[in-house]
Amino acid sequence: MERIRITYADHNTEIEHQLPLDAQLLEKVSLEDSPHEWWLVALERSLSHVGTEFPYALVASRWEGYPLSGPRPTSVFLLLNSSRTLPSPPRVSGFPHVAWCSVKRVGA
Repeated sequence: MERIRITYADHNTEIEHQLPLDAQLLEKVSLEDSPHEWWLVALERSLSHVGTEFPYALVASRWEGYPLSGPRPTSVFLLLNSSRTLPSPPRVSGFPHVAWCSVKRVGA
């Protein structure tokens, strides 16, 4: 599976000191209230947010034409998830949106 590096860009200084970190792309997922291409990722270490540890995240490119698996770094939305399982139906509003980040493929 492909690995990415998540680097802080903007929006939440609580998260800034916990980044960068690597993550493994697990699967492409659809969120009911979003047109973006979302990926569920397993973080190399959990991110702490308001006293809760999150070992998983959802990331989606903020820019059309800049996919996560592409050769260029891209700006992403970072949502946190406490498990590999998503609620049904999954919605953006069901996850903490904690930051805008930059993502690049590890080794790219």
